[in-house]
Amino acid sequence: MGIFNHLFCVDINRGVRNFQDTPGAVLLDVRAPQLYARRHIPGSRNLPFAQLDRVGDLLPDHDVPLFVCAHGGETSAKATDRLKAMGYTHILFAVGAWKPGKLDIPGDVAGAIQWMKGVKAGNIAVGGNVVVVGGGNTAMDAARLAKRSGAKNVTLVYRRTKKYMPADEHELALALQDGVAFAELAAPVAQADGVLKCEQMKLGEADASGRRSPVGTGEFFTVPCDLVISAVGEQVDDALMSANGIELDKKGRPAFKTNVAGVYAAGDATRGPATVVEGIADAARFAEEVIGAAHTYEIPAAAYVTKADAIAKKGTLLMSKDACCEGKRCLQCHTVCENCVDSCPNRANVAIAMADGSHQIVHVDKMCNECGNCTQFCPYSSEPCHDKFTLFQTAEDMADSKNAGVLFLGGDKVRVRTFGEPKEYDLSGKNDLPADLEKLIVTLRDKYGYLYN
Repeated sequence: MGIFNHLFCVDINRGVRNFQDTPGAVLLDVRAPQLYARRHIPGSRNLPFAQLDRVGDLLPDHDVPLFVCAHGGETSAKATDRLKAMGYTHILFAVGAWKPGKLDIPGDVAGAIQWMKGVKAGNIAVGGNVVVVGGGNTAMDAARLAKRSGAKNVTLVYRRTKKYMPADEHELALALQDGVAFAELAAPVAQADGVLKCEQMKLGEADASGRRSPVGTGEFFTVPCDLVISAVGEQVDDALMSANGIELDKKGRPAFKTNVAGVYAAGDATRGPATVVEGIADAARFAEEVIGAAHTYEIPAAAYVTKADAIAKKGTLLMSKDACCEGKRCLQCHTVCENCVDSCPNRANVAIAMADGSHQIVHVDKMCNECGNCTQFCPYSSEPCHDKFTLFQTAEDMADSKNAGVLFLGGDKVRVRTFGEPKEYDLSGKNDLPADLEKLIVTLRDKYGYLYN
């Protein structure tokens, strides 16, 4: 039984890391010898595609994990067929979703990934007004790179609002910090004469994902634009899949267990752009398919903390000489902690019960006299009186503090500090508050008004 994987993706470094992290694996480069001699991945072995029948001489053990590096998808597909015919029974396509999504508008439009590669390689000069279309992490990366590489202005255009952007919250925050401008509820129409024409959108009913769908208003506006960077979603290379006879769904993605016997797909290839954690989960699932059982291991009983054990440790104070044993104070958040709530003599730290049953700790500014108890008893290097989201009673209190927090202004109006200076928001309408933070603020307003009234 053998396993092999394609290193065919725009970020070959990821494939190389997979090879390096697989014990006993062999990386086979099936390009011509002259290409291999010119440049190759360290540690790889060269066996030209025309001589692939000799793989048994090079690697007599078919159980060796084998990675294949080729010049392109067609060669990779042919190599797949040849190796499968030689007895390799399980094949995993972990090729990612690197094919750029198409932004079908007239004008000067570049795909985000290829454009970023060109900029990083020094082949593309950046200047003028750059517009990035999209709302995911790739869009944030492209916008920040443009801003840092010499663009006069960088604007990110998105059909919905910041709240519904699929980008991670910290990616959005970093883009804002770098000075990227945002044009929300905007759908690009055409780029010409130094501007991008956009249709003004509005939010309609929620779609299947729970996000409100953008609806055109028939009104238009322009954004200064010399170049459009398309970051509207990467796709699976359907040509590579088709070359191997793999069927795709309506989104152009194969199933984990494809229609071809012994052939599997994992990671972004099946999910679309996702996370490393999800890719690892797919790899574990594939390993289970190959060996017929899930890998098991024993977790020492001491690794588990019961609620009774955690409660018994509550209130324990270790002096500086015992710092090496700091872990003994840990109460394991999933079990019971809330030390900052229990140790505060003024009840300045409050456990807020959320709708899903979880608790969020909120610091009540007006109740705090900065005694330091919560810092002393925190099992982590944290200062709850400063680090926890803070509920302010007056504008003066908020101005005197650097804490992230909220001030209720009456009705649906709030003033919130997350990054930088506080901003005012209307909870009854469209706003760019992160969805989780908005839930916490609404819970405070609806169920904990006594804390600030």
